[in-house]
Amino acid sequence: MKRFVSLLLALLMLALPLAACDKNSDGTSSGGDEPAKTIDVQAEADAVISKYSLTGGKRYTSESTVLGEYLDEDLIRSYYGDAAEMPDFASVEAYAVYIDESKPTLPCEFGIFKMKDGADTDTFVAFLKARIDLKLENAKSYPTMDTSMLKTAKFTVKGGYVWYCAVKDGNEDIDSTLEGKL
Repeated sequence: MKRFVSLLLALLMLALPLAACDKNSDGTSSGGDEPAKTIDVQAEADAVISKYSLTGGKRYTSESTVLGEYLDEDLIRSYYGDAAEMPDFASVEAYAVYIDESKPTLPCEFGIFKMKDGADTDTFVAFLKARIDLKLENAKSYPTMDTSMLKTAKFTVKGGYVWYCAVKDGNEDIDSTLEGKL
């Protein structure tokens, strides 16, 4: 009986690591069972803009070749970086960003980024968070500024995508909608 239990335990110990090899960190299978989900970042951004009637802001996309409609190095540095560092947009396959600075007391912005395989998403998200943190810090000088959307901003990494949102009364909804699509 001891041999049988020992053999069963040994087989179980061999099987567990093999079963774990086919799982991603979120518990989903990495095998052929489920294809990787993709979204059209431009269409998703348009849906957010439409749903929340966002106007007055600037929309930037990786699909555009018109200067001022895509994020060039100067815009990336000005929005997401500082004088010395900025995020590596070479690791971004596609993006759609909306930034509204037309109403200084009511900031509004979001961005959806499809990252290339192996991209450093942690560093990329750190730049996004730093932008929102800086806006919150600067808002201390303007007591009439509505910072609710900045305080509840969402930053998410899932399935090769990174997104953030700081939209009045929309952060939870935008985040859960994108989460559900991936």
